[in-house]
Amino acid sequence: MSHRSLILFILAGGAVMAPLFAFGHACEFLVARLEVKNGTLQLEITADYGGNPLLADEAAAREALRKILQVRSKGQGRTLEELSPLKMERRTDWDPQAPTAFAPAPDGQPHQLLTALWQWRADVADLTLAVPEGSLHDVLLWTRDEHLPGKQAKWMMLIEGESTPQISISRPASWKWLSCIAFIAVGLGLWLWRKSHTSRLSFSASLR
Repeated sequence: MSHRSLILFILAGGAVMAPLFAFGHACEFLVARLEVKNGTLQLEITADYGGNPLLADEAAAREALRKILQVRSKGQGRTLEELSPLKMERRTDWDPQAPTAFAPAPDGQPHQLLTALWQWRADVADLTLAVPEGSLHDVLLWTRDEHLPGKQAKWMMLIEGESTPQISISRPASWKWLSCIAFIAVGLGLWLWRKSHTSRLSFSASLR
């Protein structure tokens, strides 16, 4: 069984081993953290170009991060950069909340990590995230929330051609809509008050 196949075997049986464990120093998949809040998607995707044999250097990691995920909706796929800019950031350590235990870098050296930060206010109600066909890289997708959208788990592995379950986007009520409701409520309150006041005057007049 290959190194990659062994990792995928353990991930498939995630209930058996927790936290997940990436063998050795190399991390042969990209790690992506997803948060969906108030109609906005946030992603942090990290590549270990110092330990991933599929990434020769930082430039290769940058290119992989740019292409690793697509947003798909209504039969159409768009790259992350088509929707919102990616911000690249060098890091020397993994997110301590990630659902896997990464081996330390050799000889006490810091990790060589490149992280892409991405945020997009969705313009669709439903979407999926997908790894394109032919991609050399797999993605460990995880969240700090109770579970990923459409899953009863905090993480999942995506290989080439695979997509997440459907992600439904909930939007907070806009301030314009709330203002409209408040205006109607005030107007209705004034109308009821005037009607009540007029009725009392008419009743008083009838008693005279």
